[in-house]
Amino acid sequence: MTNDEQAIKRRKSESNKRYYQKRKQLELQDPELAEADKERKKRNQRDKRARDRSKMQEERPCPMVVLDLTDDAPTFEEDFAARLHHTDPSSGKTSSKTPPKANVIQWPNGQTTVLPTVMRDGRNVCEGDAKYVRQLATLPLSIPGSHYVEHIDPMGVKDVDLCQRVGETLKGGRCAVVRGAAQPGPEKVNAEYLVECGIPPWLRITHYDMEQRATGKAHPHMEATVDRLLSGADDPKELRCALDIPLLECTLPRPFQLLDHAFICAWAHTMRILPLHDTRVHPDVFLYRHWANIYQGGTLTLPRHTSNGFAASFSVVGGMNFFIVYRLKDRFLSRDQTIDQFLALCDIDYDHPQLPDGLEAEIVDLRPGDLLFMPPGQFYARYAGLLTYEEVSAFLRYDTMHLSEWSLFLDNCHGKTYTEREREGTFVTLRRMMAALPYIPLKTYYRPTVALALMIVDPVSYVSQRRDGETPPPPRKKKIVDGTSGDAFEPEDCVDKAIEIAQTLLLHLQLDNAGAAGILDDSAWDDVGDQLHLGNAWENLNAIESDDGL
Repeated sequence: MTNDEQAIKRRKSESNKRYYQKRKQLELQDPELAEADKERKKRNQRDKRARDRSKMQEERPCPMVVLDLTDDAPTFEEDFAARLHHTDPSSGKTSSKTPPKANVIQWPNGQTTVLPTVMRDGRNVCEGDAKYVRQLATLPLSIPGSHYVEHIDPMGVKDVDLCQRVGETLKGGRCAVVRGAAQPGPEKVNAEYLVECGIPPWLRITHYDMEQRATGKAHPHMEATVDRLLSGADDPKELRCALDIPLLECTLPRPFQLLDHAFICAWAHTMRILPLHDTRVHPDVFLYRHWANIYQGGTLTLPRHTSNGFAASFSVVGGMNFFIVYRLKDRFLSRDQTIDQFLALCDIDYDHPQLPDGLEAEIVDLRPGDLLFMPPGQFYARYAGLLTYEEVSAFLRYDTMHLSEWSLFLDNCHGKTYTEREREGTFVTLRRMMAALPYIPLKTYYRPTVALALMIVDPVSYVSQRRDGETPPPPRKKKIVDGTSGDAFEPEDCVDKAIEIAQTLLLHLQLDNAGAAGILDDSAWDDVGDQLHLGNAWENLNAIESDDGL
C-alpha cells in the first residue's frame, strides 16, 4: 500500500471515528434519538436479509411441490395468495411452497410481493390490476438526490429545522420522505393494536372491493366492520381496503404540527375575533384532517391526486406501501395540456403502457416509521404488498396556495376522474386563512397569495365536479341559512371580511380577477414568485376589529 493510500485510509478512519463519537453524544442527550437510530438499524438489517433471501431463492432450483387435491383444500394459487398476503417483512418468508413467478413481482428495492390476486374458478379476477402492478414495478426507485422527491434523514436534525426543510420542499411542488420519523407499529397489524389507535373491531366502515372494481362495478363499496376486513385478509377469494377511517387526533404527527397553517394561523387565531355565533363547524373540518387506511395485502390504489386543495402526509405504521409519484416533464405546459396528460394517466387501459409521454414517475417505498409528504395536486398511485395500516393527515399552507388552487381547479374540471372523495368545509378554512393574513408574521409569496385571493373572490370556479354547493354567493343583506351553500357552517361576518381582504389585496397588487388568473396560468405550475411585503396594503383596511390585535 502506498503512502498516499495509507494517508487516505487514515483520514477516513479518523472521520468515521469523529462521526460516531458525535452521534453517540447526541444519543446520550436525546433517548428518543437513540431509539430512532436503533429502529433504523433494525430496518436496514431486515431489508438486507430480505434482499439476500430473495437472491438465494432466485438462484436455487425449484423443489417438488405436493398439492392437497381433496375437495375442500385450496388450490395452489389460492393457498399461496393467502400466505403471501401476510408475508412477514422481518423474516422474508413467503410460503412453504415455491410460488409461480407469474403470481409475484420484485420491486427495485429487492422486495418481492404478491400481485393482486382473487381466485375464481382457477382464474385471477384481478389480472388487470396485476398487469398494472407489473408495469409500476419497472419504474425507477426514488433515491437521495432525486429531482422530484427530497429524501431527509432526521438523525441529529432539530425539529424546527426538519419542519422548515419539509415546508421548503412542499413550497416548490416536490414530495419529501422522512425516514424513521414516526413511531412504528407492530410488525403485523392486528385488532389489539387498532383498538389502541382508536379503531375498535366493531366499527362499521366502508370496504372497497377490488374484485368488484375489476369486474366493472361502478361503486364497488360495501359497509362492514373493521374485524370483517382483518379476518378476510386471509381469504384468497377476497381483496379489499378501507379508507378514510377518522382518528382521534386532527393534527400532523410530531414534530410537524407547525406545517399546518390552517390550524395555527386560521382557526386558532380567528375564533376569538370572528366567533361562530349561531353557526357550527362543519364535521369534515376536523374529522378528515387525520384518518387511517387499512389495506389487505395485494391492494392497488389507482392514480389520483391530493385533492380538495390540501397537502398530505402518509405514515406507514405497520406493513409496507409502494407510492408511485408522478410529475410533469415540462413545468410550463398549459393547463389544458396538463389536464390531458393526467386524464391519460387516469384512463386505465391494462393492455397498454400506463405512463403518458409527458409524465415521469418514480417509486417511493415506505416502511413502518417513514413519512411521505405530498404537496396539493400531487398525482400518485399506491400498492400495498402486505396487510398494511397507514395514517394520513391533510393540511393547508400559505406558501402552497398556488398548488391548492391547482388542486381545486382539477377537482372542478374532472373531479369524478381525479378525486376519490370530496371533503366539505375547505372554503370555510380558506376564508379564515384569508381573514388572518394581515396579522400573521409568516413570509408570503406572489403566486400563492394571488391564488388564495382569487379562490376567495371567485369560489364558484373551484367547486368540485362531484358536488356544487359548499361555496356561498357574495355577501347578502339578508341572512339566509342554507345547508347547501355552507352558511350553516360559517358566520356571515367571516365571509364578508375574507372577501374584503382579498379584494383589497388584489387592488394593492393592481390585479382584477382576469389578471389574477393570468398570473396563475402564465407561469410554471410550481413557481412561487417573489416574496411580498404587504405591510402598507392594510393601512386603510379595518379587516378585523380587535382590542389587542393578533
